[in-house]
Order: sequence, then structure tokens, then C-alpha cells
Amino acid sequence: MNPIELGKAIAEYGTPIITAVMLILVVGLVWYLIKRQTKREDKHDKIQEEERLFYRTLVNNDLKSLHNDSVKNADLNNQSIVLLKDIGENQNKLCKLIESVDRRMNGRK
Repeated sequence: MNPIELGKAIAEYGTPIITAVMLILVVGLVWYLIKRQTKREDKHDKIQEEERLFYRTLVNNDLKSLHNDSVKNADLNNQSIVLLKDIGENQNKLCKLIESVDRRMNGRK
């Protein structure tokens, strides 16, 4: 093909060729941008998953700690109740003993 024929072909078919080239470039650009956006979203999703895992672990550990504290608290409460019952029984015995000593010392029956 000689230069004259090439010039004539460009003059006749220039607009469709330029349109096709531009369309190919736009499609390539959109494909490239979508690919980059997908990578960014994947990275962001990974960061969010790590954050969720961190907070989930933090909450689970706090709940376990609260549960352990609650179990210890319940055990201490049970021990306190037992001690209070013992103190109450001992006070009753002491009061009866004091009363009997008072009766004997004062000559009452």
C-alpha cells in the first residue's frame, strides 16, 4: 500500500478507526480501574476481618474473665453465708451460756 492509498483510507475510515481505538482504550482503562478497586476492597475486607477478630477475641476474653470473677464471687458469697450461719449459731450458744451463768450466779432457775 502506498502513502496515497493510506492517506485516502484514513480519510475515509478515520472516524471509525479512531472510535474503535478510543473504545478499546476506554474498555482497557475501565478494566484496569475495576481490578485496582477490587484489590483495594480485598485489602480493606482483610483489615476489617482482622479488626473483627481482634474485638471478638477481646470480648470473649472479657466475658471469660467476668464469668470467672462471677464464679469466684458466688463461691465467696457461699462461704460468707456459711460463716454468718456459724456466727449466728455461736452467738445463740453464747447468749444461752451467759443466760445460764447469770441464773446460777443470781440463784435463779
